[in-house]
Amino acid sequence: MQRLSISIILAIGIAMFALSGCARGEKPATTADIMREYAADVQSEVDLKKDLAEQWEQGSELAQTGRDRIRDGEEMIQEGQSQINQGKREMAQGTQLMQDSERRFHQNFPGLQIRPGGATGGTTGETSSAD
Repeated sequence: MQRLSISIILAIGIAMFALSGCARGEKPATTADIMREYAADVQSEVDLKKDLAEQWEQGSELAQTGRDRIRDGEEMIQEGQSQINQGKREMAQGTQLMQDSERRFHQNFPGLQIRPGGATGGTTGETSSAD
């Protein structure tokens, strides 16, 4: 039984081989044909290697651009933090100056009132007397 299966498979394989040779209708490959195939294979490898080298260069440039952006961004963050800190100091100094000014105003002019945000006083520097 097993011999019969092997014989059938072998016969089918031979028939397919024979038919594929007949159907192709081509003459056998010459030495020149084989050399051309090798050359085509080698050219394919060369093309692939060139493509891979170009991709590597692009990747290298992109990575450097990314490093530069990170460095620039970190510098901007440091500069921004410095400006925030300077702004906080200036706000504190300004608030202290405003409070000192109001305190001194009340000490020097106890009978006058300051009305911030109203028609008089506050941001305009005008004062009104208490009735």
